Amino acid sequence: MVEKDIGYEEKLVVVKVLKALNKFYSLRDLEQVLDIPFQNLWKYINLIGMPSDEVAENLLEKFSKLKIVDEILSSESKKAKNTPQYIASNIGFLELYVVKIGRELRKRDIDVVVALSYNAIPFATLLSIEVDSDMCIPISNEHLATETVKSLTYFSHSLKRVEMLIYPRYCMKEGKKVFLTDVLLADIDKVESVNSLIKSREGEVEGLATVYITREVLERISQFNIKTVYYLDVI
Repeated sequence: MVEKDIGYEEKLVVVKVLKALNKFYSLRDLEQVLDIPFQNLWKYINLIGMPSDEVAENLLEKFSKLKIVDEILSSESKKAKNTPQYIASNIGFLELYVVKIGRELRKRDIDVVVALSYNAIPFATLLSIEVDSDMCIPISNEHLATETVKSLTYFSHSLKRVEMLIYPRYCMKEGKKVFLTDVLLADIDKVESVNSLIKSREGEVEGLATVYITREVLERISQFNIKTVYYLDVI
């Protein structure tokens, strides 16, 4: 095996994946799957020790070969397909999804991660931490001073009614690189409304990630020139 230079970032990825996997597998099960003593896994997961270069490289190769992350993402997303709101609180699942897309997104210098729904807030939170960006989340319209918020009102053809999204004005700054997140993206009109707001602020939508996306949205989203769209299931 040819040795590679394993940096701190790669080791951190290993630890993050192990911590998330531990929400689905016991340490004894991981010991069997990864052929690493459970005592060592416990140290890595609890940040008592970091894996050596050799161990980190070995684990990265096993993650890739076994496709263990992809299998969990696929299995968990399919289980919650009829109740997508439940996936919003599946932190182990979200952590794995964030690690999967985070390495590429860190190269993009994302300024703001925007949640497109209340259900997307945990996902947006984890992703903003992963890419070291600001975060913008929708808020309730109760007891708000209008000068402190930016409200978006649009007609949703999929829901056949007028919808409203409200964001704090301070998080919609000018000229920012923005990444959008959701759990279920079923409303193309919402995407259009948020995209228009970002463009009006001379910003740019760098990409979008969701767990579920409808076929209609997937077919039409290219019209907004969003650079990258990540999703796990089409519903």
